[in-house]
Amino acid sequence: MNDFFRIASLVLFCLAAVARAEEPLRSLAEVQALPDDVAVQNLPVELEAVVLYADPNRGDTVIYDGTSSCFIFVPNPGNDPPGKERPKVGNRVFFRGISQSRGITPHVEAQSWEVLGQGSIPAPRQLLADEIFSSSNDADWIEVPAVVIGVESGGIAYTLVVEVYGHIFKADIPHTPDAPQRAAALMQRPATMRAIFATVYNNQRQTVGRHFFVPSFDAIEPRSQDITDGPAAKPTRVIDLLGRNTSTTDLVSMEGIVTQEDEKGFYLRDDSGSTRVQFIMTEPLPAGTRVKVEGFGAIAPFRPILRATKVTRLGIEKPPAPKPMNFSYVNDSSQQMELVQLHATLLGTRVMQDEIILQCQSGETVFEAFLPFDPETPAPFLKGDLLKLVGICELTTTHPLPRPEWVNGFRIRLADPRAVALLHRAPWWTTTRLLIALGIMTGLAALGALTSLFFRRVVRKQARFIGEKMSDEAVLDERDRMARDLHDTLEQQLVGVALQLDGIDKVAKTDPSQISSRISLARRMIRHTRVEARRSVWDLRSKVLEEHGLAAALQSMVQGALLDEGPKIMLEIAETVPSLPSGTDFHLLRIAQEALANAMKHAQAKNIVISLRDLDSSLVLSIQDDGIGFASKSQDTLMTAHFGMLGMQNRVEKIGASLDICSSPGNGCQVTIKLPLKNPNESP
Repeated sequence: MNDFFRIASLVLFCLAAVARAEEPLRSLAEVQALPDDVAVQNLPVELEAVVLYADPNRGDTVIYDGTSSCFIFVPNPGNDPPGKERPKVGNRVFFRGISQSRGITPHVEAQSWEVLGQGSIPAPRQLLADEIFSSSNDADWIEVPAVVIGVESGGIAYTLVVEVYGHIFKADIPHTPDAPQRAAALMQRPATMRAIFATVYNNQRQTVGRHFFVPSFDAIEPRSQDITDGPAAKPTRVIDLLGRNTSTTDLVSMEGIVTQEDEKGFYLRDDSGSTRVQFIMTEPLPAGTRVKVEGFGAIAPFRPILRATKVTRLGIEKPPAPKPMNFSYVNDSSQQMELVQLHATLLGTRVMQDEIILQCQSGETVFEAFLPFDPETPAPFLKGDLLKLVGICELTTTHPLPRPEWVNGFRIRLADPRAVALLHRAPWWTTTRLLIALGIMTGLAALGALTSLFFRRVVRKQARFIGEKMSDEAVLDERDRMARDLHDTLEQQLVGVALQLDGIDKVAKTDPSQISSRISLARRMIRHTRVEARRSVWDLRSKVLEEHGLAAALQSMVQGALLDEGPKIMLEIAETVPSLPSGTDFHLLRIAQEALANAMKHAQAKNIVISLRDLDSSLVLSIQDDGIGFASKSQDTLMTAHFGMLGMQNRVEKIGASLDICSSPGNGCQVTIKLPLKNPNESP
């Protein structure tokens, strides 16, 4: 039913607005009666009103037209035409603007205005205690009993902290040069405050707080001319504040030394302890200033504080020494608001709008230290630095009730950057840097391993290619040599055999008696050709040398040379044969093959002995037979005429060995090759 009436009223209102052909709204009561979805349609507004509040630095303004009070947003001063007079408190002003709905209730956005003169500010309405949190009185011009208990900074105006009906609120007053002095004169004095009662709301236009807009300090009137009109201040000490004999309504006085100051007051130490004094600072009170303070005690966590009404300087003394921080603070509130000193390691920092939070650790205790932010002197500290901190200790607890036995932490309030001293710079090799360095070294090691693997593959590939090329070249050389051997031996000998056979055919017709001798000669030539063919087969068996070494190759050579009607061949090889450079064992094998072939072809030997031994740092290869031998004088002739002997000499020279041939008629022949072995300890 309520929704029906609401919709019906909205329809009627819209019809009326259309009927008026956009006739302007002419009263604030009409504006505030607009539904939200109508107020946002920028309906024209024209009205005359008195200014109740105006911030000269911003467009925040509150007006009253006799029907209601309402917020009106006037463009910021920087957008005013030259010579344009801005609305001031008490002015009677004609406004033209449009309706808006961005707050709890609809309001007006001014497009133009004209100051008509001075108006009459209406009497405020008395705000009752049960109306404090009702948003229906938003923007009302009210009057309440209040006590100024402090100031705040960082707002859009000069902000007082006031106590109204037992609740703490903020009250904004336009800035004036004498604001600190006038606020100090109001501290802790019961007063009557005339102000605009405003609402703090969120994006969903829900009430989240209340505060006051006070036109000027003249709107706060103390109920008595001087605080001294009442009873005289009762002397007390920090330890006795709000004890059994005092209450929050008793005016007390105490004397002590200032330990630290800030914009909201200072900390005071006497012979019984330390506490905080809330006071509107009109002039500096450096550490070491002796003062006498009058005011009222107030309840605060772990230790009462003093809300000062009067502070008297008594002189300047030596700044008080900080006390060592006692980390056994559980069930001991004596360190609350005390000036302390401690050493701590910096864990990190957080930069806020007006302070720097140092996250520190001392022993097993982690805590925070708050340093006022100064953009001109940034804190030159690094994570891991060892610091000395001097500041005010504030005990903390995570329990709902701040009882001393439930204290489980603390924080430090630092006065300025001088309260932090660097004792020892953090080591450069932090855990993070060590991990980074380890990662880099691991990466480099992996890169080196991959590079090494890559180059090993390249080297193996190149070595394989070079080896294959050398092998191919060796094969080609050996093929050339074998071709020469076949041409010089087998082919010539086969031609000779063919000639003998042709000769037999001829002598059979002319001289049959020679057939027998010719056949015998052909048989000997065929036998010799077979020996040469066997030697060629030996050459093809050099693969044994590559895979098993010189000793195995010699064994294979001997087995291939054995014939039923041929000489007996014996092989004598030492138990250990030193390894030889590539190519050297190949030449030794070829020399042995040549010497064995010569013995079998020419020596008519019955026994042939081949030996390989290590003698006097040399490798000695010997081929000895018991054949017919030859005269030493004919050795030169053989060496120069026989292709095999020349080949043996060339191979010996290539490997740096010596060749010795010892023979005489009837005593056989011995061929000795002596190869010096290089000392492995010698440099190449």
